[in-house]
This record gives sequence, C-alpha cells and structure tokens, in this order.
Amino acid sequence: MTLSACAQAAGADRTGQSIAPLFEKGRYLSVETYAARPQVRGTDAWGQSTGQVASDHTQWGFAYKQNIAPQTSMLLMVTRPFGVDIAYGRQHSRLFGDTQARISTYELMGALRYQWNERWAMHGGLRLQRSEGYMALGGLAFGALNGYRVSFHPSIEPGYLLGMSYERPEMALRIAGTYYSAIKHQVRTQENLQAGAGTTTTHSTSPQSFNLDVQTGMTPSTLLFGQIRWSDWAQLQLRPQAFAAATHGSSLTDLQSSTTYTLGLGQKFGPQWSGFVALVYDKKSSKNPLSPLRPSNGRTGYTVGVSYQNAHIKVTPWVSYQRLGATDISSSGIPMAHFEPGTAKAAGLKLGYYF
Repeated sequence: MTLSACAQAAGADRTGQSIAPLFEKGRYLSVETYAARPQVRGTDAWGQSTGQVASDHTQWGFAYKQNIAPQTSMLLMVTRPFGVDIAYGRQHSRLFGDTQARISTYELMGALRYQWNERWAMHGGLRLQRSEGYMALGGLAFGALNGYRVSFHPSIEPGYLLGMSYERPEMALRIAGTYYSAIKHQVRTQENLQAGAGTTTTHSTSPQSFNLDVQTGMTPSTLLFGQIRWSDWAQLQLRPQAFAAATHGSSLTDLQSSTTYTLGLGQKFGPQWSGFVALVYDKKSSKNPLSPLRPSNGRTGYTVGVSYQNAHIKVTPWVSYQRLGATDISSSGIPMAHFEPGTAKAAGLKLGYYF
C-alpha cells in the first residue's frame, strides 16, 4: 500500500512523513509524485466573493533503501513534508484581497533499522530540513497592517526521528511507531510595514509529530491497514519583530495540534495485481473564527489506487477526493467572511524498483 501522499493531499501536511520504504524487502528505489487541486471559496461580510484562495500544487519524493548487514538496513529519503499556498485575489474581496501565504519545506532524511529478532526492531535517523516562505496581509480587514509583507529567507536546520516496530510475518502483522522531533529555525526575515522596512531574525519551529502505523492480514489476499498521526502544529509560531511590535506579540500563524486518522483495505487480485481503498479523517478545530490563512476546518477524504508488481517493478497510481470543512475567518476575532465546505482532488503515481 502507498499512503505517504494520497492521504495528505490537502492542508499544510503534504506527505504524512511516511517511512514505509524502510520495510521493503531487499534493495529498493522509489519515486513518487502527485498533483492536488483544492477548491476553497468564501463570501466576506460585505457580500463579496473571496474567489478561489487555495492554489494547485504538486509534490514529489525520492527514497532508496538497502540492507547493509543481516539485521540492519538503511534508508535515504528526499521529500517536501510541509507547504502552504494561499492567495486572495485583488479583484475580489476588498476586505482580504491580496492576502497571501507561501511556505515550503524540503527535507533530506537518513535512517537505520536494526532487527534484533524476527519480530522486534528499532529505527532512527537524522533529518536536514530547509524552510522558506512569504506572507502578505492585504485588505481593509487588517487596518494599519494592510500592505504588510514579510519574506522568510531559506533556513537549514537538523532534527531526528526515532521509533520501534513489531512484526508477525505469518499474519502480515506490523505495528510501527515513529516520533519526529521538532526542528527549530532561526530565519533571516525581511519585513515591509508602513513605518518602514528592515531585516531581522525570526524564530520558528517545524512541528513535532508521531505516527502509529498498523497493518494485519485478514485473509491470505486481504490486508487491513491504518494510521494515527499526531502533529503539534501549535508549535509553529511566527512573530517577526515589526509585526509583533505592531500587534502586541501576536503570531502570523493560528494553528492547533491535530490528529489524522486513516483506515484502509487492500485486496490482492492475482499474482501481480492488487488494489486499495482508504478513508482519512481530520477532526474540526473547536476554534472559530480562524485566520484568513486557514480557510478550511476539518477534512474527510477517500483514496482509491491499484498496484502492478513483478519481480523488479511496482507501479501504483491513485486518485483522491477530499471534503474540506466550512469555517469563518477573521483578522480580529469577529467573523468577517464565511467559507462553505470546499474540496480537494488529487492524483498521484509511485514507481518502485527492486534490485
């Protein structure tokens, strides 16, 4: 099964930080990509449309795994784990027009897995994360902050991951838990405010997270699988100096910790063909209204895919449809726009090679 991207095609969490390639047999190379098309629209307090505010985006990832000893294997991965692409068009809402957020991360990860017997193993490794972004506050809803711009220059910082797994191969049973550390960045920041412009340093934190992955065979040809993923998004606080001084220490971000639930079923159709279906669920935040940079609340998604595999090649295309929850947004705590339920459609392809 491949859920590293298909369950995460919307929101800031773009990959789910899967280490599934670490459990592949022998030497393995994979390339994965997907494209997502969200549809998120609202109406502001003046009755004007916000237009389409969530931008289309594409993702990609690379993984290489090999055994380096009878009980030890290694994994190298390059991914883009987090991202935000929000933009309100100037020609639409006068309250929020020209508000933007563009944040992207790239991550290089190296991990080792040691099996001390057939059932128990531990894994851990290092991560090197590059982060950069741009934000703008535009529209009358922001008052004196209308026209504020901030650029976050690239920052590269290390982190780690650590986990354990338990397996019963005769039952296709695997339980794996993985903790990903928070990564603290010190970002060179360029701000533009009405009072002037300047270069400062902003502290930010990429969230810590924990994945619990479970799979078990139900019949020789049927696999039940699932994941619980907790991410501490409340850690992500962005307080550039000029912005914080103008807002008495407020943060540009307005996020809460989240838990994502995934449940799926895989079915083998023959020696070379199999398929899967999966459901993903994010609970709605209890906070309302939310930031203009977060114009949806909660998510339910469905993913369907098939796989073809022979002795050396595995090809897995998939499609996903997600329903994004409605929400109100505000720049001051008073609802100033309402977003109806949105959608996100995605399609992806994973190519694996065993050698």
